Amino acid sequence: MKLDLVMANVLKFVTFVLFTFMVLVYFGFLLLLPLDILAQLIRILSAIGLPTAIAAVLSVGTVGYLGYVVYRMPDLHKLVIDIGMELVNFGRAQLKRFDPLIEVARSATDKNPSTV
Repeated sequence: MKLDLVMANVLKFVTFVLFTFMVLVYFGFLLLLPLDILAQLIRILSAIGLPTAIAAVLSVGTVGYLGYVVYRMPDLHKLVIDIGMELVNFGRAQLKRFDPLIEVARSATDKNPSTV
């Protein structure tokens, strides 16, 4: 039926959008985490009483050092990237599960085009 084909395609699209959103959130979180740490350190150091300019310089140095520590641990950033890539591969595998349903619905539509 045509309705089966439409529903299968719509659900495949919704699944695609869901996994795309999850991957973007995951990698966006990884990109924004150092910026958030920087902003929070500036707030904390400013609350202690340091001028904002000095707090910013100290915070940039601290975040830079944390980045260097992460860089020196090759297994950590490799693990984080591998988790993201596994999320991408899992989403791709879930999308491929829709293909047989779409083919069955498409062949049923081709055999009997008069059905709605």
